[in-house]
Amino acid sequence: MIKLENIHKYYDSQHVLKGIDFSVNKGEVVSILGPSGSGKSTLLRCINFLEQPTRGIIEISDKRVDAESASKADITALRNSTAMVFQQYNLFKNFTVLQNVMIGLTSVKKIHKVEAKKISMEILERVGLTNRLNHYPSQLSGGQQQRVGIARALALKPEVLLFDEPTSSLDPELVDEVLTTIKRVANEGNTMLVVTHELNFAREISDRVIFMEDGMIIEEGTPEQLFNRPKAERTKQFLRKAIRTN
Repeated sequence: MIKLENIHKYYDSQHVLKGIDFSVNKGEVVSILGPSGSGKSTLLRCINFLEQPTRGIIEISDKRVDAESASKADITALRNSTAMVFQQYNLFKNFTVLQNVMIGLTSVKKIHKVEAKKISMEILERVGLTNRLNHYPSQLSGGQQQRVGIARALALKPEVLLFDEPTSSLDPELVDEVLTTIKRVANEGNTMLVVTHELNFAREISDRVIFMEDGMIIEEGTPEQLFNRPKAERTKQFLRKAIRTN
């Protein structure tokens, strides 16, 4: 489903990703943990070329793209296979909730407005926002805005959903409503990659967990393996500190 081969990313002389290799099966939920600056978000953004990898190969289903020779058509095809839920919501402030979900369907998928509206309303019902269709982002809580972001991603019916720290910008009391929505999405059989600092959440929803540091994968395994029997000393240190903080 997803396969990454020897992914490297440089910013000038800074080597941010150092030969990342991993794969994700269809319907699998994989969480990525690690300290700040470990390259987690950069990795996620490289998968759909929001950041172009310096070198390496990304494969999603039948689309295989070499970063060093990727054409615009290659990148577009890869992006159309994914949908990203961002830390900062990235909603259009002058669009209503409904319009924010519809825009990807009409502009990217070229779906007629009538059909796009029907699809968008169905998705917004799934995330519990049918009573906010005509509200603007400024009239919503942070949790509601993030649920609009999730609805927008779901409406595109991507092969892969990418979540980049989806609760990091939320007040603590709003985190649960977003995590509950993401759990529901995971339980629907979607293929998902989730960068998160919420350890209990990662343990609950993930089929596999990856721990990164300094641009490398240090360890990966099932939640039971990684949280209860980590092999790498650095993973143990991170979990001890993170559990105390949480």
